[in-house]
Amino acid sequence: MASDDKKAQAEQLKAEGNAFHAAGNHAAARSKYTDAIKLDGDNAVLYANRAATYIALKQYLDAAKDAQKAVDLDPKYGKAWARLGKSTYEIHLYEQSIDAWKRALETLPPADLSAQETQLKAQYEEGLKLAETALQTITSRIMDDANRLRTIPKDVKPPWIIALEMEDVLTAKNVLNSCAWPLMNAYKDYAEGVRFMKQITKTETGVEGNLNALQAIVGGLLRDQRVFHMDSPDWVDLLQLQVDFELAAFGGWGEGGVETVKEEAVKLLKEKGWRAVRVALAATVRAWFLRAYFAHKSGQSIDVAMQYYNSVVDVLEWGARTWHDVPTSDRGYIFLKSYIRATKRIRMEAYLSALRQAEGESEYSVEELIDMANEMVDETTKNIPKEGDESPMDKGAWYSFHVYPVADAHATLGAVFLQQGLSAKRANDAEGAERMLAAAAKFYKQAAEMYPPDDELFPYFLKVAFEAEWHRGRPLAETLPLCDRFRRALPAVEKIWMDEPSTLLHPHVRQLIRWETQAYAGLLQDRYRMETASSDIPLAPTV
Repeated sequence: MASDDKKAQAEQLKAEGNAFHAAGNHAAARSKYTDAIKLDGDNAVLYANRAATYIALKQYLDAAKDAQKAVDLDPKYGKAWARLGKSTYEIHLYEQSIDAWKRALETLPPADLSAQETQLKAQYEEGLKLAETALQTITSRIMDDANRLRTIPKDVKPPWIIALEMEDVLTAKNVLNSCAWPLMNAYKDYAEGVRFMKQITKTETGVEGNLNALQAIVGGLLRDQRVFHMDSPDWVDLLQLQVDFELAAFGGWGEGGVETVKEEAVKLLKEKGWRAVRVALAATVRAWFLRAYFAHKSGQSIDVAMQYYNSVVDVLEWGARTWHDVPTSDRGYIFLKSYIRATKRIRMEAYLSALRQAEGESEYSVEELIDMANEMVDETTKNIPKEGDESPMDKGAWYSFHVYPVADAHATLGAVFLQQGLSAKRANDAEGAERMLAAAAKFYKQAAEMYPPDDELFPYFLKVAFEAEWHRGRPLAETLPLCDRFRRALPAVEKIWMDEPSTLLHPHVRQLIRWETQAYAGLLQDRYRMETASSDIPLAPTV
């Protein structure tokens, strides 16, 4: 228990924190509350106040942990329950949020409420209503969300199996320029991780299993996330059990967010050394990554996905800076540039999805996404691997960790400029539309050229570049060669990708071939000339 002197110092720090918080300087307020907690760690108000700053900073994981600590210390503290309700709501833990709001309401008198209590009751009831509505909505979507996660029909040979079957031939012919390498190596990691995951069992004394599952599953997704698939009805349940199992076994942080992890990792390093920190951080980062991945890919919540992705990147970049001179064997390979880059690549894709889904006022901005993409290109090109580097450089790693991130960054810039160009075109801003669409075509072409010739994304990005040129009204002399390149790429791509029912190429192949046929027919009939604007020939919708 804190002495009276320490309590007085803590009260002074709390007052300073309150002033900062009221002025909108939430980071400074958080620091003051943190210093106060060090002096008086049993003070529920300090944790609740710091939770409020975390909420203001949108660091909801840390907010939830502090609010939980506050109500543990003082179960009758209504504002702490409200902050727990708010923070858990924001990370879509709706059942916990509902319980917290109900507990907040229980702290108020049943009758004869003061004006302030009446106001608090209205706030708590509104929070409860929002959480209950959200839970009802998400429950009704559970089956739809599950269906969005990838399963492969038994009668279909997926691309990664085809790639694996090509290994001997590619090796014998010394062919390196193939997407089969990153795809098969991603699948090897992913499949091994899933096999480990399926060893997990519940026993009378707890849970038993293999502690290498998450490392392999996440490693496979970072190499090439297209290998993701689920091959059993209980797949998601097994994964959650595995996540909990590894967090417990490795001492990871199942509660709290970035600030909690940073603070406690430093403390753990002093107390137990590098091995304890290394495995705890790795387990936490992988758990967060998978929560983000499923929130995004299932359609459950892009906002939750971005919170977890941002937390992963924040911790990885912090660890890389803080322990830049510590050997990888001590701090762990999650702090390697290649690992961070691959994580940021997947986050960039999620950010683009968030931006597309955003309506009205949004925390997501085109400018931030452009910065992400440009930073990806700059960082990757400045860190070309050299002999003796610690990053993995097996066959395929060059594409996974050094080519694909730049290609995806170019494609992301292409997507941004295509959307802006189309918006300008609808607004009759001819000059702005031309500038943006020209940039979109350029970036999509650059992205396409970086992919191996048998990768589905090579012709796909050529096709999107064609769409940008079509919207620009570029002449047939420029767009027909793009069609030709697209068509000539298909035989190599079909060997790996076209048997899969979900391939993104199918509708684009049909659409572009129809358009090309119309163009050549018109040229033969003298209805068109090579100078004819491509947009004069209708482009049928993809179906």
